[in-house]
Amino acid sequence: MKALTPLLVLPLFLLAANAARAQDGDGDVVRGPTRPAQVSNLGPLQEGVVRVVNVVEGDQVKHGDILLRLLDDVQEARIALVRAAAAAEGELRQAEVQAQEAEVVVSRTQAAAARSAATEWEVRQAQARREAARAAVQAATDRRRVEQQRLGLELATLDALAIRAPFDGVVTRVDTTPGATLSRTDRPLTVANLSALEAVLYPPAAAWPHLKVGSIYRLSLSAPVGRIVDGRLRHIDPVLDAASGRFRAVFVIDNRNLQLPAGTEAALDLSEVTR
Repeated sequence: MKALTPLLVLPLFLLAANAARAQDGDGDVVRGPTRPAQVSNLGPLQEGVVRVVNVVEGDQVKHGDILLRLLDDVQEARIALVRAAAAAEGELRQAEVQAQEAEVVVSRTQAAAARSAATEWEVRQAQARREAARAAVQAATDRRRVEQQRLGLELATLDALAIRAPFDGVVTRVDTTPGATLSRTDRPLTVANLSALEAVLYPPAAAWPHLKVGSIYRLSLSAPVGRIVDGRLRHIDPVLDAASGRFRAVFVIDNRNLQLPAGTEAALDLSEVTR
């Protein structure tokens, strides 16, 4: 994880109603906020005390990176214990040797019975001991398999003590420190994917026939950007808002160079769309 070059990340505006009322007086321009394509407020799956925080605000992270870890000393000890049990071979090896010896006894007893040197009862006893030895091998094998499954469970529990990045992105908020206690409802970390921005606009119903999903439209971004960018129309809500006579339209702006801050206002001139 490396620090991102200075990047302005503005607070996200309220969506929906705020976007619908933000327009020019002539009604030809609709405005709305931009937001990251993905934003995730992250918290722990279990309660615990923060052991280490691996990131600071502005760090770039990759999917799966460990951002924070809770104290895990007890869990590490449990894993070591279960791993030793899962790797132990002594009981299984002993059972296998006894099963092999029981096979030899059965063979010899049956050969002796064929010469009338052993009774049928002795043969049955030898066979019973062989089956018991086989069962002991199976029991030892089953116990070892269970320990291996327990190891997987303990490792999963250890992973639950860490907060990982859910996607490639930028850490925009860190609200905890080592030693702090976190509950399952806390959300101390925020990660945003700024490689694409979404502009959420609310055009009037009259613009509906002129906007096509997948098409590219010119969007004007407010300060501090102050320039025209291309926005691909990703989605149009299929239901108009009866009260305002508007519909929600989501435009995607390419930001792979991370030069555009989220939270700026985007404007669409409908006169360019409807003419």
